[in-house]
This record gives sequence, structure tokens and C-alpha cells, in this order.
Amino acid sequence: MMRTFTTRDGSIWMPSYLTSIDSKTCIGCCRCFKVCSRDVMHLHGVDDAGEILG
Repeated sequence: MMRTFTTRDGSIWMPSYLTSIDSKTCIGCCRCFKVCSRDVMHLHGVDDAGEILG
């Protein structure tokens, strides 16, 4: 169930959570991994051919 909240100006705000990482737009900064407090994201290596390891 998605929760909605009301902001100070009265508009509705619905939080959006990351459900997957788009490999085409990911720059590899690991920021999403570092801030995830739920331990649901995992880092995997990439070989020279660009194949995901792990």
C-alpha cells in the first residue's frame, strides 16, 4: 500500500522508492547503495566486457 502525505502548501506528496537501477543511466557513484537503510541493494562487479559478475 502506497502512502500519501500532505505538504505544507496543501499539495499531495507520494514518496517514490527505487525498485530497480537503470543500467543505461547509472553512473556508478554508489550513492543509492550507500544511503539504502534496508539492506536490499547489493553491489556486483562488472568485467571488461561489461558483463555483471555475481
